[in-house]
Amino acid sequence: MKAILIDTKNREVKEVQIGTSIEDIYKHIGCQYFTIATYLNEGDAIFVDDEGLMNGTQTFFTYKGAHQPFAGNGMIIGSNEDGESVECKTDIDEVKNSVEFYDRYELAMAIAFGKIKLS
Repeated sequence: MKAILIDTKNREVKEVQIGTSIEDIYKHIGCQYFTIATYLNEGDAIFVDDEGLMNGTQTFFTYKGAHQPFAGNGMIIGSNEDGESVECKTDIDEVKNSVEFYDRYELAMAIAFGKIKLS
């Protein structure tokens, strides 16, 4: 199924094909545990590394309208009425326009100078 990967190391947003197992999510995000960081329209959600703030991650992203920056990679996946994973509906161009990438220093400066406000 189609998902959208937010790749912080390469600072790119791209469509990827994933299977139905959670191992595909682990592999693409690059983590051992994931969590839903924020919900988007039409049942889509951004999944991130649940331990990203504890494991020394040096790359981050923000998503327009989300409550905080996120450590490491993200993946947008859809869900249906039963809570099962399905192809995401969010347009990739919308994601590209909503994401900003940071390294640890850039993020600290963006917060310090008020570009990013933590809620």
